[in-house]
Amino acid sequence: MNRKIISLIVAFFIILLPIKVGAVDFSIPNVKIDAFLQENGDVHVQEKHTYQFDSKFNGITREIFPKKDAEITNFSANEGEKTLKVEKEDHLYKIHRKGKNETIEIVLDYRIENGMEKYEDMTEFYWPFFDQRNEADYGNMQIMIHPPKATDDVIAFGYDQAFNKQAIGKEGIVEFALGMVPAGENGDIRVAYPSTLFPAMSSTSSGYIKNELIQAKLDLEKKAQVFAENKAKFSSLSKTLIPFFLLLFMVLLGWEHISKKRKYSLVNAELKRDHTLIPDEKMSMPATIYYTLGVEAIHVPAGLLDLVRKGIVEQRSEDEFRRIHSQVQYKHEGILLKWLFDEVGHDGYFKAEDLDTFIKKEKNLTNYHTRLTEWKQAIKDEMKEAGVRERKTGFRMTFGFISLLLLGMGIASIYYEGIPMFLTSLGLLIVAAGIACFYRPLSSKGLYIKEEWTRFLKNLNQIKSTDWQKTSEDARMRMAVLGANAKFAKTKEPQQWQKEIESIDPSFMMYTLFSVPILYGGFDQADKKYSTYSQSSTEGTTGGSAGGIGGGGGGSGAF
Repeated sequence: MNRKIISLIVAFFIILLPIKVGAVDFSIPNVKIDAFLQENGDVHVQEKHTYQFDSKFNGITREIFPKKDAEITNFSANEGEKTLKVEKEDHLYKIHRKGKNETIEIVLDYRIENGMEKYEDMTEFYWPFFDQRNEADYGNMQIMIHPPKATDDVIAFGYDQAFNKQAIGKEGIVEFALGMVPAGENGDIRVAYPSTLFPAMSSTSSGYIKNELIQAKLDLEKKAQVFAENKAKFSSLSKTLIPFFLLLFMVLLGWEHISKKRKYSLVNAELKRDHTLIPDEKMSMPATIYYTLGVEAIHVPAGLLDLVRKGIVEQRSEDEFRRIHSQVQYKHEGILLKWLFDEVGHDGYFKAEDLDTFIKKEKNLTNYHTRLTEWKQAIKDEMKEAGVRERKTGFRMTFGFISLLLLGMGIASIYYEGIPMFLTSLGLLIVAAGIACFYRPLSSKGLYIKEEWTRFLKNLNQIKSTDWQKTSEDARMRMAVLGANAKFAKTKEPQQWQKEIESIDPSFMMYTLFSVPILYGGFDQADKKYSTYSQSSTEGTTGGSAGGIGGGGGGSGAF
């Protein structure tokens, strides 16, 4: 069952992402194998392989893994009357025959020694001509087993791909018409004749085996019958399960959509009642920038100027800062203080030129990136603690339970060969598992913050100096921090809102027009230098198990 599951899943993704394996483009439309059982217990095998090539080729391959205690001898290959060169590598036979874009027919001839088992009543030939190690599809395979003499006392059956494919003909010849055999499949065959047909063969086992073979065949047939009955039941059940799960998804997701719309309406109503020009501080400014504008917008200068706003750091000039104290409110503020004023700067001071000196040493670039990552992660942690997203524990657990049901249904659909059911359950499973693992919608608080800042930023350049004059100095400094984010810092010319604030607060120039470009340029250069260093460091570094009976098997290919 596990092999079926893996094979079907792999096949599913191969369909989605087609790839070409190997340099030789070929197919094997026909294979006919004749096994002539000898009176001494050996088996003379002739295999006729038809290959269709759509590219250049140097030959074909045949891999034969004999069962335990058996041996392959006298291997040869012919094309018509011409004998071909054979090269052996362990159990792989390479038959040399060059060509391009043609169809060829190669006959392989070999002998299996010790390939049969003789009991007192019956002698059986139990053999895998291919197994799961085979890497090529067989378009149409036929296996013929010929007894030493004519008989009507025959027991024959097969496993996996060979199950229920046997037909006993005249004189006791058994034909296994396998038809299409996909790569990576097993198909052992099992044929037994009276031991009196093998007088020159020594007994390999004492006792009788006929009843055991008959029972083994009956067990296979019974198992197949039970499988067919269960398959029919599952097919009937799936006709109910698929609509049930689709309806369940529609109800749950529909209810969630209604709840989300109601939440949005309540937030909008509250925003209409709020006439504050600049949104109140509900999170630190770095966290607000991160949350509102995204991870790419947040930059170190914004965090540094926010420390100036809070009085933790003093700005002595456009590019020089002094730490006043270390009493911080958030973890990311402490990380930034230690990083800039102890590791990059010295004695509680930090200058833009300190960063240039720091990153000149390659050994410091990794430390720079580590601290930057820690700082951003701490900002992200603040956002989580602020409750901007809902946990939705019950909703996610419901979909987690549904995922388990869908997983079981998908496995069952593979086992019972219900491909439409498998594809449907796989699609629903991906959605359910994604919701269970990752669904964290905005809370009312998170939606409110997002909406108020989005609307504020949209109308930012329409705010006049007369309106800015009504705001507090702290509010204007928060706008200076906002101006230090990567989105605004990249613009060379002052924004209209900056000019409006400057007209009523000349000190604002210190925080924006001078400080931000200098600081932003230094940290942007550090980012680029680490990226180059990281890329150069990266560039400087740089038989399956047996599947057939008794460890036997094999397959075909080309080179």
